[in-house]
Amino acid sequence: MSDNELIIFPWNHNFETGMTKIDEQHYHLFLLVNKLANTLIYDDQIEVDGVFGELKDYAQYHFSYEESVWNEHFSDDVWNHEHKKSHASFVDEVIKIQSESKDLNWQESIEHILQFLIRWLVFHIIGDDKKMSVAVKALESSDSLEMAKVNAVDTLQGINGLVADTVLKMYFEVSTQSIELVREKHRRFVAEKELRCLNKKLQELAITDELSGLYNRRYFNIMTPDILSKAQAGNQTVSFVSIDLDYFKQLNDDLGHLKGDEAITKVGALLSSQFNGVDEIAFRMGGEEFLIVLVGSEHHRCVRRAEKVRESIAALSIQCDRHEQRHFLTSSIGVYSQQSEANVSIRYFLDKVDKCLYKAKLTGRNKVVAECL
Repeated sequence: MSDNELIIFPWNHNFETGMTKIDEQHYHLFLLVNKLANTLIYDDQIEVDGVFGELKDYAQYHFSYEESVWNEHFSDDVWNHEHKKSHASFVDEVIKIQSESKDLNWQESIEHILQFLIRWLVFHIIGDDKKMSVAVKALESSDSLEMAKVNAVDTLQGINGLVADTVLKMYFEVSTQSIELVREKHRRFVAEKELRCLNKKLQELAITDELSGLYNRRYFNIMTPDILSKAQAGNQTVSFVSIDLDYFKQLNDDLGHLKGDEAITKVGALLSSQFNGVDEIAFRMGGEEFLIVLVGSEHHRCVRRAEKVRESIAALSIQCDRHEQRHFLTSSIGVYSQQSEANVSIRYFLDKVDKCLYKAKLTGRNKVVAECL
């Protein structure tokens, strides 16, 4: 899509199932939904009909492929039957909406269909496809399909469940606002002005830090209260791992901010690869500061993993363009673990882990300092 087109249904990694071809097809469906929305802005019914036909055809193609994949693993299982029923009802539901909207103009009818498409795809991918993909992966280490299914349900009730709930709320809010905006038929000045406002709103609602690829501090503020509450209810330990790149200002001053950005990107990719479990989540808190929140992990394991992060970062380097030299990164890391309790706040955890990090800085940097209550 071009830069001036409206994205009412943005794709992000929360919709990834881990099944490459299925994810590619889901992403294409997102593109077609956005394409359909943008045809309404330009008041072109012929183009709308063409895009809508393309969307229905591609959905049928995707359903056929997806069912062939799930058939290999689930066969006559009830999950597979329910999944097929959902696919079978998709086109019928769209036709029903069209029929019920016969007294509306064509734009209002398509708006109703767009709202249905967004909700259906979000629930179908996060609710069904991710569950089934997790079960498929669990089958690799499970003796039975039933055990794999139990594992999948348990997995999606952890932090991923909180992520899904947050994503659903945000997508429905944004899609509703977007549909309201699409209703405005002004072709030039008013439409362009309001589209810019919506794009700004979408950016403000973004939960991912663009440079590192990790969740940002805004999302930390959204998610962490729920994480602590869930840990308290389950009588679980919460660990904060705070990571600060050493001498980052010097790196920026000596090599330039683009090299600093490169360092942030590399560290973000590293943390994303090392912390991708159901009860662990990585954030970029700002600047050269990163934070990992883990639930239910033993303190000594968190310390070992923090040490692995320190070693991995120390293996990263940034090429200096002016000299044939490389700048090797190091990091200071603080780890604080404690059982979540009603009177223990986010600020308390941050203060405690900051003290550990500060001690690591004061005692020579490039080290891990940990504390457990």
